[in-house]
Amino acid sequence: MPRKSRIIYPGAIYHIYQRGNNKDFIFEDSNVKRFMLKYLEEYNKRFDYEILAYVIMNNHYHLLMKTNSSTISEIMFFFNNLMGKFINGRLNRTGHAFEDRYKCELVETDAYLIWLLRYIHRNPVKAGLCIDVKDYKWSSHHIYEGRIESYVNTEFIMNLLGENESASLKQYSKLINCVGNEKDKGQDYQVIREALNMPENILPHRKIYVSNENKVTRKAFEYIIHELNIKEDVFNAIKTGKRHQYLRDIKLKFIRAAMKECYSIREIAAYMNLHPSAVSKSLSRYKIK
Repeated sequence: MPRKSRIIYPGAIYHIYQRGNNKDFIFEDSNVKRFMLKYLEEYNKRFDYEILAYVIMNNHYHLLMKTNSSTISEIMFFFNNLMGKFINGRLNRTGHAFEDRYKCELVETDAYLIWLLRYIHRNPVKAGLCIDVKDYKWSSHHIYEGRIESYVNTEFIMNLLGENESASLKQYSKLINCVGNEKDKGQDYQVIREALNMPENILPHRKIYVSNENKVTRKAFEYIIHELNIKEDVFNAIKTGKRHQYLRDIKLKFIRAAMKECYSIREIAAYMNLHPSAVSKSLSRYKIK
């Protein structure tokens, strides 16, 4: 059966998962983990990508990666090739280090991105390697929690959680520490919604898997404005931050229409000159009359 091809475009975000061959504990050696972290940073000089989050377990790893001008295929080909050679040399083994081609899923909503950050950072707790997320040092949690300068781009997701550093850190703490049900994703989404005070339609109940090389065609923002019959001066008033109830209703209509076209909160916020959290709050607070 032919392999499914990857959806590839600049700015795409991927959840990448790779496991050792036969589920072997190929990452159990701390030196292997250090090598991996070193070259995630080093390869960033060769390829154009951003690491948004990571965790290295004993027999697998998870990455959240945003690709820019480099494609996911070329990045992972060279990275896993390097890792495979190092692991086999370090552990004095032969054959395939990894069980198969790396698993890769396109992350197409901010909501799923937020949930994945929680899933990745809580993976060691779920696996029984530690009781508290902060006790596991081989994840990017400590970078997020301590606001440590790093090649890991924490701002990308933290900007979705709050309008300033204090607010986003508070939301991040709730996200990571709220007690959910990781065996039941639907229930876990509900716990996160309640903990972060997010509207129901922000957190989805499904994954979107990579299946082809074509990006979904979406209506342009300008076309959405035309369909909703929003006058140019009215939309400009929204973009300049004017606050009237009728503008709030129009703003919410536009946000909802854009989300139906698969635009992310980040994209909508950028177009409207808003902070991403302001878009989330609009969905939470206001209802169309």
